[in-house]
This record gives sequence, C-alpha cells and structure tokens, in this order.
Amino acid sequence: MEQYDILVIGAGPGGYSLAIAAAKRGLKVAVFEKEHVGGTCLNVGCIPTKFFVDKANALEKARALAVQGIFDAVPGFDFAKIVEGKDEVVGKLTGGVSFLLKKTGCEVVSGEAVLKPDRVVECAGREFQGKNVVIATGSDTLVIPIPGHEFCIDSTSALSLPAVPKSMVVMGGGVIGLELACAFAAFGTKVTIVEMLPEIMGREEKTAVRMVTRNMEAMGITIKTGARMLRVEKDGELLKAVYEKDGAEETVPCEQVLMAVGRKAVLPGIDAEALGLELDAKKCVKTDERQRTNLPGVYAVGDAAGGLQLAHAAYAEAEAALADILGETHESAPIPACTYTIPCFARVGLTLKEARAAGYSPALGTFDYGANGMALAEGAAGCVFVVADKASGRTLGVTVVGADAAELIALGAKAVADGLTTADWEKMVVAHPSLTESLREAALDCFRRSVHKG
Repeated sequence: MEQYDILVIGAGPGGYSLAIAAAKRGLKVAVFEKEHVGGTCLNVGCIPTKFFVDKANALEKARALAVQGIFDAVPGFDFAKIVEGKDEVVGKLTGGVSFLLKKTGCEVVSGEAVLKPDRVVECAGREFQGKNVVIATGSDTLVIPIPGHEFCIDSTSALSLPAVPKSMVVMGGGVIGLELACAFAAFGTKVTIVEMLPEIMGREEKTAVRMVTRNMEAMGITIKTGARMLRVEKDGELLKAVYEKDGAEETVPCEQVLMAVGRKAVLPGIDAEALGLELDAKKCVKTDERQRTNLPGVYAVGDAAGGLQLAHAAYAEAEAALADILGETHESAPIPACTYTIPCFARVGLTLKEARAAGYSPALGTFDYGANGMALAEGAAGCVFVVADKASGRTLGVTVVGADAAELIALGAKAVADGLTTADWEKMVVAHPSLTESLREAALDCFRRSVHKG
C-alpha cells in the first residue's frame, strides 16, 4: 500500500490549497477529485457568478452615464460572449490550480475516493495509506421537493443558459439568489425574488440592507419576503411560480424558476456511521478549532465541515488543519462575508445589535460615499458602518455597502482582528482620493472625530 503524509479528499479551495501548501513544506501528498479541480467555487460558483456580476455592473454604470448624457447611448451586449468569457476565465483558473498541484509534486487521482478505517483511501483501483487524511468534499445544491421542482434550474444551469430569459423567479433570497438576481436584472430579465423569511439579509445592519434593497428595486427587481413557494406549474411555453404570502396564493408567470435555497454538505465515499466519524445536526463533519475530527489524524475543511460556506473560510480552515499536522501554532482570524449584489455588500465582525447582545456598549460610526471624492468621481453610491466599543475604543465590526466593498473589507477584517482603536485610525494615512478614506472616516465617526463629516 502506498504511503503518504497527507491524503486530501476533494480539490476545491480548502483541499487544493492545503495540498499545495503541504507539498511546498516537503510533505508527500495525494489529492482525490471525482469531478473538477477547483471545486464548486472555481467551476460553477464564486468565479463564474462574479464574472456575470462584473458585466452587469458595467452595464449599470453605462446606463447611468447615458442618463447623464456623458455616453451617447447604452451599449448593447452579447450574452453568448459573456457565457463564453466566463468559461475562459474558469478554464484559466482551474488550469492554474492543476499546474500548481503538479508543480509542487502533489499526486492528483481522478475518481471518487472511498475512506476506509485507519486512514486508508481507495480510489481508481488503488489503495493509499495516509498519516493524515483531510476531508474536503464540499457541498451540493439544496433542492426543496415542492411540486414541479423538476421544472426549476439551479445556479449551475443559470450560469450556462443559452439566452437571457425575459422573466425569472428566484426562489431564495440568500447570497446565491441575490447575486444572480442582480446580474440577470441588469441583463434585462424581469426578476421576482420569493423569500420565506420576513426579510433578506436578516442578520445585517438594517440601514445597509435597505440601501441594497432600494437599489435592487430600482433595477426592477420585485422582492417578496415572508412568502413560501408552494409549487411550480408548466403553462405552455412558460412556467407559473405559485407562492403563499399573508395567507393568500399569488402567481408569477415566468420563463425560468431559479431554485437558490442554499447548499448542503456532501460526503461521497465516506460512510460516517461505519467509520465512527461524528457529524453535527446538519450532517456536516464535526470538527474542533484546528479542524480535527473525532478520528485520529482525520481533518475536515470547507463546506463539508459546516461553518461559513465561503471559499476564503475554507482556505483559513485549511491553514489551521495544516498547522496542526505540522505541530505549529495557528491563530484564527475574523472571516469577512461578501454578497456581490449591485451594490456589493461586505461585513466582518459584529453588527451594532450583535455587539449589544455580546455585552458591549457600542458606538456606531458611518460615512457616506456621497462625501468621498473618489466615489463622486466614479459615480459610486454607498456607505461604511463601523462598530466600536465605547470603553476601549476597539473596532468590533465593519459593514460596507457600495463599490469595492469586497476590497475595503480586507482592511476592516484587519481592524477587527487587531482591535484598532480611534488613536490607531487617526495615525493611519490612506491614499487620497480613495474609497478607503470612507472606512477611516467611519471609524473616526464612532467617536465624532471624523473631519469630513458634519
């Protein structure tokens, strides 16, 4: 039986990043992947969705410039070329990951891996023995078996449609549903979102969510919250999405129904009960803070381990697991979460409500993009919200809604991790003009120290 330091089951973000990092440290690594290197994120998730949203953002900006008379007219677009461009980007990234795995000496085995006792993995007619095994099998689209669910498409299919649908009902107001709703609305689709919860983005700062909601409605998106999808019916060439709201049935005719109600962990080739592998209530692999399972030498990272279903969370978990394997210390850091709506939404740390619940006496600072020179130059709208502890002045949380929110939140994450105080923010020098100034000004506004806010 072939001996390895680490056997990695799954080549998504958590799996491939751990494998490459381990190989660079001189460990002998084998990676097993039954579908595509890069996992959901690179192939049918984060990257292709953001390619769509980027082109949608460009169209929205061009329309705004046309209204101002700066552009003569709104440019047309070729949806088939967008899909083609998306596929090219996916190909470059997955090819790059495959190259890195090969260059660092990782053995990549194609096929479904079967985990056996004592850290033995069987795949492609071979058996491998590992000192350590890392489960990184990811997640799959969650399907709600309502009548007519077979007429629905999932996010993977939505990213490969042959043409822009004239109308679409999005079942689910989570990250995937909101992002694709914005993209297709910008492409000209009449979009209706049906969300069972009383509000979208319920955990976030209410003012920030209202900004996102208002902009989506301005794009022509109809948002139905507190609505439960009952069934999808075939109606000639169209579909009928039937949902219940306030005790009454309502119907929306449409060309497509996108089911985007979340994802569930999958463990192909892993018989948890037979192995004695402990799962949590959501059927995810139960781990500690170092991603260790209850089985000696067996770790789990990414969606398979539950937690935040984010590629960068999987990267961070992979780093924690590898540090434990190597016997090194590792400190966890706050994980930012981004929703690539139009405008983009990003948050790290605590909201004002969460800070109060945690026992802090929090202060909230804000700074609107309308008072920022770069935002005005770029025609960008948005706002930054910073939560700080009144007693210590430490930064507890940051929310950004607006252009480049996903970029700005990196500094927010560092501020939360290090507990930057008002004095720290005052010492910081950021480029002018830049959107980053808005983050610094919002942090200073927590204690009314912002120079550029009245």
